[in-house]
Amino acid sequence: MGLKAFDSLQKGDWVNLLIAIPTGIVAALVTIAFRGAISGINGLMFADGSDITKAFNEYPRLVWPLITTAGGIIAGFILLWALRHEEKHGKMPDYLDVIDQRLPGIPVVSTVLRGLSSLASIASGGSIGREGAMVQLSALSGSLLGRFSRFKGVHQSDIIAMAAAGGLAAVYHAPFAGALFVAEIAFGVTAVQRLIPLFISASVAVLTVRSLTGYAPLYLYSSATFSPSFGAIITVLIIGAATGILGPLFISSIDKFRQWMKPISHPALRLGLGGLGVGLVAMISPLVLGNGFEVIDLILNNGDLQTSLLVLLILKIVATAITIGSGAVGGLFTPSLLIGAAGGALVCTCLQWLGFDPGPVGLYAAIGMSALLAATSHAPLMSIMMAFEMTLNSSLLFPLMLATAISYVVASRLKEGGTYPVLTRHNARFLAKNEFEYSTVASLVTPCSKMYVDASLSEVVSEGLKQRTRYVYVVDREERFLGVVPTNVLASGIIDGSLKSDDPIDAFIEQEFTTLFQQASYEQAWAMFSNSPLERLPVLENAQSRRLLGVITKAALLSKAKDFI
Repeated sequence: MGLKAFDSLQKGDWVNLLIAIPTGIVAALVTIAFRGAISGINGLMFADGSDITKAFNEYPRLVWPLITTAGGIIAGFILLWALRHEEKHGKMPDYLDVIDQRLPGIPVVSTVLRGLSSLASIASGGSIGREGAMVQLSALSGSLLGRFSRFKGVHQSDIIAMAAAGGLAAVYHAPFAGALFVAEIAFGVTAVQRLIPLFISASVAVLTVRSLTGYAPLYLYSSATFSPSFGAIITVLIIGAATGILGPLFISSIDKFRQWMKPISHPALRLGLGGLGVGLVAMISPLVLGNGFEVIDLILNNGDLQTSLLVLLILKIVATAITIGSGAVGGLFTPSLLIGAAGGALVCTCLQWLGFDPGPVGLYAAIGMSALLAATSHAPLMSIMMAFEMTLNSSLLFPLMLATAISYVVASRLKEGGTYPVLTRHNARFLAKNEFEYSTVASLVTPCSKMYVDASLSEVVSEGLKQRTRYVYVVDREERFLGVVPTNVLASGIIDGSLKSDDPIDAFIEQEFTTLFQQASYEQAWAMFSNSPLERLPVLENAQSRRLLGVITKAALLSKAKDFI
């Protein structure tokens, strides 16, 4: 850490660092409790509910849609309860919106109800990620901690951000990725002052999970080594491009199902139909049930899927689109990881069929996980680190970076925003700031009044009073800017008789006056206005001609800056 960053920590961030420790512990406990609730419900429903894709086999295949439909209906009624509560007390903001907009906190009742709705969907086999509810509930714990602790100098949204990072890190055992996710998505920055508390909270959350549960990396895959041969690099490039296209198609399919389901207003009916749809898809392959955690492990370790990779990829997209499109509460992380793993493995398998052998399929499945997650979340740094931390395979770091970067660029070209609405606001701010940094004042120039150098004092005063300006701009007959004349001084002189109204103005021209050239940047204009009480400044063509083009106003410049300040 540089001295500048250290100094900024000295001034006000030490409390942030201290509160990050209990925040990480509480966030970890929330994720453990939610996992325990899922296991408890699945334990009641199945003899062995540890793997939802296998547990359903305890019942006849025709019963599967009944289970998923019942879970959807229950989730729908709980969601309806939450919606009715929100009608009376205001809509529940997502934790990312709370962090981004610096809102005061997260509502308790609606968050808990939505978490219970998610629990019903997940426990009944809905094709949805567990992390959505877990992180939202973790963020709620941070909100409550901030509300009751009342630390001075710490904004509640900062504690919520720490809790969200801790929750995501605890879910995937990936502290670095958890911190980067909040930094990239919620803050839109990776400044060291913002990252340090997130790192602490995320690391403490993972340590808490390790101490209370049997710890192991989620998808330990350290046996195989990526060898950067020509064929391997080509495979990585293809995976990057393919997932960059697949990600937006996946998001679009969710949007399409959401539109189809929109006419069904009652949440229980809508989620019930969604559950029925997932159950019917599961009859083709039970691997689409749940978030996909167990299936990813099979793909990475060359397990027997009993379903082709292409069929699995398509069915998982359909099942997830139905679940989320019906309004189920949950996340997209693990479904995205599964679709990416299937896509990466499929690319490798196709190349093997063509006679190329880029290496073990599991390596490219892991690369596909990161690349597809970046395409759907638009958080490439987090995606790289999550795949790396979950597999702990150091040889994957370079290909992960390459494929993920390509996927992110392709996906960004095809679809502006990812799965998080807050990204749209960050992108708008970035574009506005980029425009502010590189645009010139020529685009903001407006016409202005001016007087020629041979005008009389009375004409200048009359023009100044008509335009209600302190200064009147003076030009010669070739429109060259000569300076300004202070109308108040002239008006006072004419009134008290010290000046004659028909006197020439050349003796009163102030040549030293702040001006801008048309190629000056917005930032240069901002600096000029910051050091000037004036509300407008004259804009000249260039230093040679000094031709007056018009004026730029402080209001016009502020309107350009307000979109990112």
